[in-house]
Amino acid sequence: MKKAAFIVFFITLIILIPFGVQQMLRYRQLPSSLTIATGKEGGRYRVIAKALGAEIKDKYGIEVHYRNSPGSENNIRYIEEGKADLALFQPNVITGERDYSNVRMIANVFPEVVVCHVRKDLPYDPFLESPADGEKTTIAVGEKGSGDVVTSVAILDYFKGASLQGERLWLDYREIVKGFQAGDIDLAIVTTEENAPVQKEMARQGETKIISLPFADSFVARNPNFHKYTIPSGFYGVSPAPYPEKDTATIAINAQLIAGAEVSSSMVTAVAEILMDPEFLVRNKLRDLRIRGETYARATPSLPFHSGAEHFYDPSLKPLLNPDFVDSTERLRSFFVSIIMAFYLFFRWLKNKRRRRSEHFLDKFLRGLLDIEKEQVGLDEKGSSGGDVLQLERLLDEVTALRREALISFSVNDFREDSGMECFLMLSSSLSEKINAKLTRQRLCIEISGLKE
Repeated sequence: MKKAAFIVFFITLIILIPFGVQQMLRYRQLPSSLTIATGKEGGRYRVIAKALGAEIKDKYGIEVHYRNSPGSENNIRYIEEGKADLALFQPNVITGERDYSNVRMIANVFPEVVVCHVRKDLPYDPFLESPADGEKTTIAVGEKGSGDVVTSVAILDYFKGASLQGERLWLDYREIVKGFQAGDIDLAIVTTEENAPVQKEMARQGETKIISLPFADSFVARNPNFHKYTIPSGFYGVSPAPYPEKDTATIAINAQLIAGAEVSSSMVTAVAEILMDPEFLVRNKLRDLRIRGETYARATPSLPFHSGAEHFYDPSLKPLLNPDFVDSTERLRSFFVSIIMAFYLFFRWLKNKRRRRSEHFLDKFLRGLLDIEKEQVGLDEKGSSGGDVLQLERLLDEVTALRREALISFSVNDFREDSGMECFLMLSSSLSEKINAKLTRQRLCIEISGLKE
């Protein structure tokens, strides 16, 4: 039995050691290269992605590659498909139509503000009024594959049936700037962080003005991913005129940094440390993350947190094994456990089979009892005899010695697992009683014979 247990233990080690080594390497070591999905030119995704990549390369010597992307929709898809390791995205692009089980969240990074730019000479508010002569409002909603389009469509659908009617254009930031310069665009719904280069460029060219988003409270109530936001008057400039002219009510959504579930936990922890470094926050003007810290970083998650991020926020929670690894190998572990159990049952069956074929260790004790049983049969059959008494005493001593030897060789496990033990003890006790009875009868006969004389 001990040999079978050792074999099972050895097989288990052979199976588990490679997995353990692989997991420790994956959990502890940093990769040699990393791919970060960026956003389009003029947006903050690209700026933050480049800044994060530069810090990773500078601090850890990791080769960083950048994958161009129009924005959120493509970014989360790249992470899910394993085409990128890190990316920024806005959570309202997540729908029930697609599974993102391979994507994990690291932190909220900055609020993406919906900024509604209109032509400076546009004579009406496109959200509340209709253009004259039945004309349509030309609306730039963003580049396909970006979060701008998702947000813009949600806003336009919200105003559907109201005064807002128009032709939609799918343009990137550079095309939007050129479109306003050429007078081809009436309204552009741009969803970026306030300090995005495109916002500063729009303010600098002087062709547009920023207007409030009507019914922002109602929109937020119906779209919980968003929250109310106010752009202060003069945020982009105060001369020759403040831009925007007055405090502007709008909405915002948190841009979140995400990673693939297969990215090593140590790498994600290192990324979180870079992101939360005060110098990095100041240098990249991440005001909300700098002021509110981890409270902001962990607020309203749209996806499960990566185990590396959880370790950064709460080091005491760091497990020996990555939970994602445990989940992903559950079926494989069940398969190997089944194999181990099969080996164990096979060896146990084989041992029992060999034991049944070979002489049982109780056999010699049972043969001894049978020999004594056979020998005592002829004693105490012809009345009192001093010779019978001596023979019976000898046989009783032999039964006692045989029982003692057997008990020394037995173990507690033998008593529990083998019913033959109990049978032997019952037979030996029965034989002892029988011999004792004959001895008693012989002695009584001898004493009675003495009284007659």
